[in-house]
Amino acid sequence: LKVTLKRFIWYPVAAMTSRVLFTLNGELQTVDVEEATVRTLNEYIRCNTQYTGTKLSCGQGGCGACTIILARPSEQPRAVNSCLTPLASVHGAAVLTVEGLSKADGTPHPIAERLAKFNGSQCGFCMPGIVM
Repeated sequence: LKVTLKRFIWYPVAAMTSRVLFTLNGELQTVDVEEATVRTLNEYIRCNTQYTGTKLSCGQGGCGACTIILARPSEQPRAVNSCLTPLASVHGAAVLTVEGLSKADGTPHPIAERLAKFNGSQCGFCMPGIVM
């Protein structure tokens, strides 16, 4: 059983578990609780997945390069700083990175496409966060 709300997918999770379960761009992720309690969501995305759009720059939530969308079944999706988000806190949530905004065929999100087409960036490091 899975619940879908546009791009967000949730899988029912038990209240007590030894693993942190969440979806990342629609893919179910499972992480040991011991690992999840000592890492941020940004560290997990950067080191354990193929998604490289979510960056780490200031590490204090000020620059926005680490922005992702976090959604829970009972809440509206919201932008959060993944560098400040403990990995354990996303248990049961749906996480969307800038790569998750692209269409299935790889076509970029219209905002990303327009920024690229009209030279809307300088070095581009923080652009994924701006798109989010």
